[in-house]
Amino acid sequence: MITLMRRYRRLLQVGLLLVIAAFIASLFIFGQSGFGGGEGRDSVATVNGEVIPYSRYQRRYQAYMEAYAQVYRDRFSSEFAERLGLPQQVVNDVVQEALIVQRAHAEGLDVTDEELNAQIQAVPAFQEGGRFALRHYQEFLRRRGFTAGAFESEMRREITRQKIERAVRDGVKVTPAEVEHAFVLRREEARAVWALVELGPLIAAATASDDELQKYLSAHGEEFRQPERRKILSVTLAQKDFLTRVADTEVERYYREHATEFEEPRRARASHVLARVGETGGSEAEDKARATITDVIRRAKAGEDFAKLAKAISEDPGSASKGGDLGWVRRGEMVPPFEQALFALKKGGISPEPVRTPFGFHAIKVFEVHEGGKKPLKDVAAQIRAKLQAEAIERAMRDRALEIRPKLLAAKDFVAAAKALGLTAAESTVARTDRVAGFGAPDPLEEATFNLTQGGVSPPVKTPVGFVLVKAVATIPAGIPALAEIKERMALAVRREKAEAQADARAKKLAEEATRGNFLAAAKAAGAVTGETARFSRAKPAEKLPGDAMLAALQAPLGSVTAPVKTQQGYYVLKVLERVPPAPGALASERDTLTKEVLAQKQGQAWESWVNAARANAAIEVHYKPTPRRG
Repeated sequence: MITLMRRYRRLLQVGLLLVIAAFIASLFIFGQSGFGGGEGRDSVATVNGEVIPYSRYQRRYQAYMEAYAQVYRDRFSSEFAERLGLPQQVVNDVVQEALIVQRAHAEGLDVTDEELNAQIQAVPAFQEGGRFALRHYQEFLRRRGFTAGAFESEMRREITRQKIERAVRDGVKVTPAEVEHAFVLRREEARAVWALVELGPLIAAATASDDELQKYLSAHGEEFRQPERRKILSVTLAQKDFLTRVADTEVERYYREHATEFEEPRRARASHVLARVGETGGSEAEDKARATITDVIRRAKAGEDFAKLAKAISEDPGSASKGGDLGWVRRGEMVPPFEQALFALKKGGISPEPVRTPFGFHAIKVFEVHEGGKKPLKDVAAQIRAKLQAEAIERAMRDRALEIRPKLLAAKDFVAAAKALGLTAAESTVARTDRVAGFGAPDPLEEATFNLTQGGVSPPVKTPVGFVLVKAVATIPAGIPALAEIKERMALAVRREKAEAQADARAKKLAEEATRGNFLAAAKAAGAVTGETARFSRAKPAEKLPGDAMLAALQAPLGSVTAPVKTQQGYYVLKVLERVPPAPGALASERDTLTKEVLAQKQGQAWESWVNAARANAAIEVHYKPTPRRG
């Protein structure tokens, strides 16, 4: 829970509407205006006659982006989001939401006005002193440009989704027999001998004639289709050629003039105890949680060990087992109410009263405080020097690129002119990448290339390796390239197809002969690599054995030979040498954990089944289909 508090602090502060139920236990509100990139598009889909506006897709996409950015941090980008298939996920999400709300209405399971009011009144941003304040709600609507009707309509949709999913999941039960069966599946062990008909050597030995390549292209041409491309010549001014030295005086001057960059924020090492409150809150839930934390504070101030109280009482799974320890916390890492209370405390201090956040009530104790201050020059000099050096290199590269561009533009022979300037021209092709409108930062080299007329030379383009000048040589239309252009890829595909057929045939023969006689002799005749496992199970996987092969052995009877199992390495055939049932009585220590896992699996299946039933006879027309990036 505390990791969520940190991870989604920014989301809690954003004032737009969306509940991301899978990630967050409270309401996150996103504005009505959305964000750019959807001009000219009215809707993304129609579900049983209901039009899903593009603005809803935009808000949901932005919410997902915020959530993923908190998880992946610096690794996350618009391109990464597209590789994850995020645009399509969001389209599916808003379509599914419409189906859920429609079916809920048909079954008389709409959210009541009382339920809606309770949810709105439970939003901490609308409260004052733990109670709903109408003026805060009205001020929020005014700032965000929402009418009460529009806001409450969006709220009602999301609460309906949560209500239905909760009802479906809560109706699922787990029997002792199901838990016992799951335990056996997890803990039953097997030992096996295996043979692998490897693909690598067969691919290397295979050949591909021109006739075979042409036939493969006719049958699989679409797999090799390319987007529109440009043939270009380019020169690169590399960073390594513009290295420069930064004087100590420059480092010192930067340190003086940018003092605020080197200020360390105040930090505190703290622990907490959390009593969670349901999403809807309510006086009974509020009072019970507040009373629990009030008692924790009383006992801690009376001398009881705070860590022991956290282990016994806290409902934060991320910190309870560690005695509530949060480690060092800086300003800006926690949700605002928690942070305000935390940094009001001195070393050894305990919050005087329960602290309310969207997650429930907290007792907080501070063990150490670091007041912060300015880092000494000796600790940041290397960082400053690297920054100043990078800026100097970039200026020098840009100036040189601007100096030589007119010469390259005027030259009849780009390659010869580049050589005369001490540069090497490279020939390549650049593809036009399909992107979801409004999402995904454009590639600067691609943009420069496709903005050129044939024969033109681009302004300097900044890339990770330096500045590039591009000359457009020719346009290659979208389509399936000529065989000569993709011959190597095509040949590899043909050779792999042959090798897979050969490996499959060998593995089938191996399995047939091993069933009738000696397994290792059959493997040797097939030219297979062999080995033997130690005992393994689903809970304790076999080393170096792919999951599909391991599963085939776990499902096979004692003494039997499996059918060939296709893996990335080739085709495995296995013979089960031993099966060992779980130890009697071993279930007792795992029953609770296993019951929760089986319940969660059944709940997921029940919810998926409910959604599929809602989708079964639905009339769904998707107008907006995000196109994945081509590599």
